[in-house]
Amino acid sequence: MATKRNYYDVLGVKRDASDDEIRRAFRKLAAKYHPDAGGDEKKFKEISEAYTTLSNPEKRKEYDQLLMFGGIPGADFGGSGGRNRTYTYSNVGDVDWSELFNNVRGAGGEGFGGFDFSSIFGGGGPGARANRPQRGGDLTTTIQVTAQEAFTGATRKVTYRVPSTGETQTITVKIPAGAVDGGKLRYHGRGEPGINGGERGDLVIVTSVAEHPLFKRDGADVRMELPVSMYEAALGATVEVPTPKGENVRLKIPAGTQDGKIFRFRDLGAPDVKHKGRMGALYVKIRVKVPTSLSTKEREALEALRAQDQRAYRRDVDRYE
Repeated sequence: MATKRNYYDVLGVKRDASDDEIRRAFRKLAAKYHPDAGGDEKKFKEISEAYTTLSNPEKRKEYDQLLMFGGIPGADFGGSGGRNRTYTYSNVGDVDWSELFNNVRGAGGEGFGGFDFSSIFGGGGPGARANRPQRGGDLTTTIQVTAQEAFTGATRKVTYRVPSTGETQTITVKIPAGAVDGGKLRYHGRGEPGINGGERGDLVIVTSVAEHPLFKRDGADVRMELPVSMYEAALGATVEVPTPKGENVRLKIPAGTQDGKIFRFRDLGAPDVKHKGRMGALYVKIRVKVPTSLSTKEREALEALRAQDQRAYRRDVDRYE
């Protein structure tokens, strides 16, 4: 004989589940089995009764005591009115059904076919919905920003059109220093007008930042490659390095620096738009350049150096031969 399921089994949670875990489990199952969403009414009754009991501390305590002594209360334990009760959607007191189903739709769920559950759960009839204030929609536009403007910030006038009214509006946009490609600037109350006194939507401006020929952005950090000659890498040198601010700093390259070596300059990157007052770092990667052509004197000098060089550069490779 199959073992009769208890309320914890019905919700798919452990007996020591927290209140939040029980609530999340119920919401997930309710969205799946609610009759108005095309679900199983019998199954929905079962999970509703389970939640009614387990969400109430006193009822849950009494229920756990009964389980401890080997008994599993029936469907009437939660005080739902008996097996012949009239089924309603309001038997679970602390659940905002309108919020529940709106959240499911807002998360990308398409399973309800666009059905407006607010018409059933606290939303009133068609007349109430028609007269309810509704917020206007948001508008989105994109502005082009140069790499230098993204580093230093800029001010730009943006003109856009409101589709529902045809009106044209102009707004002064302050591009923050440190703006990133794909960043969003939100201006409240500059979108579509609301309905029935509802508030106006927002204007969202997306920044499209052009690439810099030298600097590459990584959030607030900035990366660049610095070419050096093989002589500078071998002997060491001090070179000037440009920064996003348009200034130069000196970099001391130690003798024997290898290709790909990275040096970090703290606080010389871009402003951090997420943390006001902070700056990213500037990372400089060394790229050792080998001449593609040599003069006769250069070739003779290098050949003489090669003949005298006794270093085992391929030692780690040769040992596998």
